[in-house]
Amino acid sequence: MSIFTKITLLFSISLLLMIGIGYQIDTINTQKYESLILQKYIVDGRKIFSWMATSSANELDTKLKSINLAKTAPVLPKRMLIRQPHTFGVFEIFESKSGDYVLHVRYIDDEMYLHDQSFQEAQKNGWVLNALVVADIAVLIIIFISIVRMLSPLNSIASSMRNFAKGAYRSRSEVRSNDEIGEVARTYNEMAQTIENLILSRQELLRDVGHELRTPIARGLFALEQIEDSKVKETLKHSFQELDQLTRELLEIERLQATDTLQSEKFSAETLVMEALSKLCLVDESAVKIEIKNNFILEGDLYYLSLALKNLMDNALKYTDRLPIILDVDLNRITVLNHGKPLEKDFTYFLTPFTRQENSRTTQGFGLGLNIVSKIVNRHGYTLSYDYKNEYHCFSIIVE
Repeated sequence: MSIFTKITLLFSISLLLMIGIGYQIDTINTQKYESLILQKYIVDGRKIFSWMATSSANELDTKLKSINLAKTAPVLPKRMLIRQPHTFGVFEIFESKSGDYVLHVRYIDDEMYLHDQSFQEAQKNGWVLNALVVADIAVLIIIFISIVRMLSPLNSIASSMRNFAKGAYRSRSEVRSNDEIGEVARTYNEMAQTIENLILSRQELLRDVGHELRTPIARGLFALEQIEDSKVKETLKHSFQELDQLTRELLEIERLQATDTLQSEKFSAETLVMEALSKLCLVDESAVKIEIKNNFILEGDLYYLSLALKNLMDNALKYTDRLPIILDVDLNRITVLNHGKPLEKDFTYFLTPFTRQENSRTTQGFGLGLNIVSKIVNRHGYTLSYDYKNEYHCFSIIVE
């Protein structure tokens, strides 16, 4: 759960609690206010009936003032609280549409609409309490917005970090605040710059060393052709070829580290298989058995994906103890199978550079093939999986 989700959840709970508290306070105050009104109006109503029967108009007004009642214009009830018929009239207490509590007394042909002025102060106090609750809710909302605004730069920092992890080494955070979050952003930018400089220096060194090595290697191979055949010549030739292969694989790994290297296009799995076979340069085509059960379309860089498939087939041919190896295409999955003994270590161990099985040290290679395959497959967002079934190693590129 993200920090923003947690804050939002806590704010929602606090807001609901505050609204609930405000609603309960308003309900309790309303009930208390209504109870006082009813008690007073019932007592006053009985007095008014007797006064209307025995007092003159001026005397009635004086008596009404003595119990803090004032006449008001006739109004329609919104909610009736009490209605008691009388022998000579009717007695009602109701809430008007404006929210006032009105005492309505009708005696024969005379009727009056009255309200108690002394209760207005108590009603105002209730409004003040409600206003304080509303103000508290408003402050809570302002605090929530302020916290979210203060923490929102974390999204920018996290996004920059994700882009950096994906290879966009120039990704930086643009947070300019002077608080702790701004300090985190500045620290990240400094760290990213240092790492970028180290990565670029390493890439430049590997490229320069790789290109510089290929020239003397080519010259050495050319010079060997001028020497008469001998055991020493074959040893030297083999050594130069291994150096040339190692240099090419190291440069290939370095190119994969660069951004915007891959070219995207759509092609069939069959096209990918044919392209990989052309890179493999098989002497005996019967060494590979191809089974295309379900051809499908995939999208990516044909050169690099064919290189990955070629490396899988090359490894299978190197380490199999029985030909042919099998290339199986079925249901968004391309699998290379070769017969052999189980791996000595977990599959992920062999994805790191320069790792091979102990019993294959005499086999030509440097342990970079699977590392290159893994990098290519991951860059495409595909999956490289391994399984061992029926004494067969099964390496699969899964297109998801």
